[in-house]
Amino acid sequence: MARCSKRESLKAVWKVSKMTSLENLWWNCCLLSFITWLSACQNGDKNYYTQNTGYTLDTIHINPKKRILDVSGYMNVSSLDDHGTSFFLYNRHDHSIDEINLDRKEFIKNYPLDAEGPNGVGESIFGLQFLEDSLLFLKSVPFSSVIDRNGHMVQKINWLTVKDSNGVQLEIPPPRMEVVVKTKDWLVMGTNLDFWKKTAFLGVFSVQDNRVKNIDIDPELSFPNYFLNVDNNFRDPWVFLHSDNNYIYVSHEYSNEIILLDPEGKIVKVVHYEPALTPSKADLPQILTGTREQIRDEEQNLLGQIRFEAPVWDNAKKRYYRLSAKRMFKDGSESDINSQLSETRVFLSVFDAEFNLVNEMEIEELYDEHFKYFAKDGKLWVCQNFSDELGFLVFDF
Repeated sequence: MARCSKRESLKAVWKVSKMTSLENLWWNCCLLSFITWLSACQNGDKNYYTQNTGYTLDTIHINPKKRILDVSGYMNVSSLDDHGTSFFLYNRHDHSIDEINLDRKEFIKNYPLDAEGPNGVGESIFGLQFLEDSLLFLKSVPFSSVIDRNGHMVQKINWLTVKDSNGVQLEIPPPRMEVVVKTKDWLVMGTNLDFWKKTAFLGVFSVQDNRVKNIDIDPELSFPNYFLNVDNNFRDPWVFLHSDNNYIYVSHEYSNEIILLDPEGKIVKVVHYEPALTPSKADLPQILTGTREQIRDEEQNLLGQIRFEAPVWDNAKKRYYRLSAKRMFKDGSESDINSQLSETRVFLSVFDAEFNLVNEMEIEELYDEHFKYFAKDGKLWVCQNFSDELGFLVFDF
């Protein structure tokens, strides 16, 4: 099915203007049908079937009820509850958490946060995870927090004070990404990078014992090959970390291997697969250290080949979804890589419960893979910003 776009409609109008009057009559009828089809594509909450890929797509708009939801960026500071009913989204406008009922398609409640004081969670939130017993984990710096629905502090998580197995204080920085693995004895995992050794590691933090154990999560030495450097300003590959009832998952953006770990941090399996629509990894950069322009060109070359997001588990259909993308850039001298972006093609990989690749396709309705996505009711939900309003594209494969 063709992508609904204003550019296509303008092309159709231009073609009609070039016809004779008799041809105009015929083409106007076609144009009217086209505009009707285009309008149907753009209206929300409509199912339509894409014959060339074999999936249905539902466009869902959330009723904010006069609440200004935070749809800036990619809405990744968010989490789905265990029942797949409530979607929790951080709101930077007033430092709070908004709860959206996905079945009713509406905002239902707001949870204010304290930045300071006994229930203070910090001034900025970079990660959000729904936990059992209706608790919420909030990643911030220099510490993270677990709170209840009333905003009361349940547990603080401070990586700056942790010690190794010998009792030596490590003074390691807070990890980029964190997940709470256990709430009974408070086990937390976090990913970080060693910029000088150019490798990635996973910290397994026992909060009760105030001890951390670091685990190498680069068994195939994949990460060092993509560390770029401009004047000691590292442009390192992003490392993804998340968990569900099956595993803890670690992956990164330029190579498609997925590292599966058990709740204790032991590597269970490293997943490899050979996609047909994308490469399995980006070619290695020719230059790792260079000028700003050289490193910008290397980044564009990497992103033009492939960029992978993290896999998500579909408990209803017992399979995994993973988005990836190729970016095309126009020629130019701008230092900002985003200013030269001309097009993004997004792809979906589908795996069975054993991580065997069973399907892949290009998703023309998506223009960026960065947006938060998750599985609910056997469908893939992708967050969208519809004219500063929250919505979702819901795919059924």
